[in-house]
Amino acid sequence: MRYKILLVDDEAWVIESLKASVDWHRHGFEVAGTALSGSEALSMIDAIRPDAVFTDIRMPGMSGLDLIKKGSELPNHRAHYIVVSGYAEFAYAQKALTYGALAYCLKPFDENEIVSILKKIKREKDARTAGPLERGRALQAFLETPHDDYREDLLEELNAYGLSAQPDDGICAIVCALGVPATGRASLGMLNVKIGKYKQLFVAPWNRLDNAAKEIERELAGDLRGVGVSGKVTDIGKLPEAVDAANAAADRYFIAGAPGIFHDAQPDKEAFHDAMKRLGDAIREGDLAAANRAFDGIAGVFREGGLAVKHALHLYNMVHSLMYHRFRSDMSDRMLYSHELLLTGFVSLTEMLHYLRQFVSRYMLESPEFDSQESGNETFRAILQFVNHNYLQDVSIQSLSAKFYTNPSYICQLFKKEVGDTFTSYIARLRITYACELLTDTDLMVGEIAEKAGYPDYFYFTKIFKRIVGKTPSQYRAEMK
Repeated sequence: MRYKILLVDDEAWVIESLKASVDWHRHGFEVAGTALSGSEALSMIDAIRPDAVFTDIRMPGMSGLDLIKKGSELPNHRAHYIVVSGYAEFAYAQKALTYGALAYCLKPFDENEIVSILKKIKREKDARTAGPLERGRALQAFLETPHDDYREDLLEELNAYGLSAQPDDGICAIVCALGVPATGRASLGMLNVKIGKYKQLFVAPWNRLDNAAKEIERELAGDLRGVGVSGKVTDIGKLPEAVDAANAAADRYFIAGAPGIFHDAQPDKEAFHDAMKRLGDAIREGDLAAANRAFDGIAGVFREGGLAVKHALHLYNMVHSLMYHRFRSDMSDRMLYSHELLLTGFVSLTEMLHYLRQFVSRYMLESPEFDSQESGNETFRAILQFVNHNYLQDVSIQSLSAKFYTNPSYICQLFKKEVGDTFTSYIARLRITYACELLTDTDLMVGEIAEKAGYPDYFYFTKIFKRIVGKTPSQYRAEMK
């Protein structure tokens, strides 16, 4: 099998010169087509799917730079671009590299230079067909035991994929978190290995990081949850650390609540510590309003502070530990001891925070300690108990006012003061929590669940559900199943 080459230049003699300068067949390639303009070349790229495109920069109409950009956007695009440049166009060639070009070669053509580029392309293309036992052996061994005995093997393996960890080049780790077991099928011509049941690691050149990450994202669309990207690696001994960083970043889909590409980021530990302290103080003091405010603050810190799943796990276990010591309830079996358990137990941080908020609220409100001495209003405790047992019914501020002979405005003020939430939001959270249970544990239609949860209007139910949980009822059910 020979890989296909497309030659592009507005001067026919340049194309003929390039064709004659290299024994293409000898190196595993064939010139599958030529084009005298960028627009003609773009059509041919879509038609013949070349493995590599040698293109001039300055051409009438569509320039070589435009060709690289537009060609890279074609679906299932796999071509490498090599810029053919004159000495005076060096700045343009440099710009082409930022657009994703693999290399540039100068006129007049140097056979050795072109052959070197072809070998690099061939190594990568050949790697696509390598079996899983052949691919990534040295990388796997080095990650498991980063010893000098494996260092030379890894350097040789990196070189086979055209990768270099030298300061002028650099590599990076890209980890994919998948919703299905990793198979290693998506090699994309990159050095890659499985690093867990649901994780696949790719090693990519630093100067092609963005293109590589997007290519992986396209290839694994549907199965992909998150793509984590490390910083630049110029010392092979630092590669295991980079893999750990990319691995943590990949799981940040849980924090974001949606798939995406996530870069290694420094967490705002101070903001996280302060938010956790406020929540801890609120739980220890049995102050539900303060606890709800703290949960709101923690959600903001996670959004803005570059926090990872390990911080979410710490939050989850801290809440259960504090609740155990505060209320002496048997909660030890609720503790989670790994990131994997957290990620399989909840689909997102939003869902986890929703659970924790309801968990704390339920125990505090049912505790004998949350009585008239703390709330300063025995009537309000009676109102809360009534709401907690009848939230699926047609409960309103007006009906509560009539039942407990209390001013409606005063009831609203008490909810905000004692619970830290409005009456409407409090009722909505109770109902949506119940709806989540039905979505998980039953096969009822979403419309039926909406009615059982106190929402006769299906569309309004969906709107409230998405606002609180972060996704539609159908999406929630699909992820929980």
